[in-house]
Amino acid sequence: MSNPKPTPEEATSWLRSSFASLSPEDRIRSFLAPREGESNRFYSQFTTKDVTLRSITKTPEGLTLVTYAFPVSEFHCNMSGNMHGGFQSTAFDMLTSLAIMANLEPGNPFMDGGVSRTLNVTYLRPAPLGEMLVMECEVTHVGKRMAMTRGLLKRERDGAVISTCEHNKASVEGGKKWKGESKM
Repeated sequence: MSNPKPTPEEATSWLRSSFASLSPEDRIRSFLAPREGESNRFYSQFTTKDVTLRSITKTPEGLTLVTYAFPVSEFHCNMSGNMHGGFQSTAFDMLTSLAIMANLEPGNPFMDGGVSRTLNVTYLRPAPLGEMLVMECEVTHVGKRMAMTRGLLKRERDGAVISTCEHNKASVEGGKKWKGESKM
């Protein structure tokens, strides 16, 4: 017998309590681990089977740098056999958000990931099926309501840049606390 899917309130409660007590590496690994009932999500293959956490570094200046690796799989390719630009955007969205969540203090409003404000991706060259890629995510700012990250997607074999990203996030309340009025 499987556990029922948690309500949004239960998931948020878990994020704000249990998740906050994990190490930065374990925070990311908890999101990359398979979860029952999510096999039908479009990113399940990517997060649970394809992505590997390579490193997390917190610089003396307070920046967080997170590096991931993953292959270009058929599931993420367009008809020309290259990683779809829309999927590159999705990968940047998910993995830069995890980078923000990795080194937060308990109680930080971005513990639940926040929402995307802007996601700008510049595509420089194709990423063909089977190519091994490395994504470098840099958390440049986390404030009370806004956060900013930058990302680079590179070929592992020679470091050539595939695409770049700037991702701005906002922290907003959701679930039962949200009354339908913006706090921004």
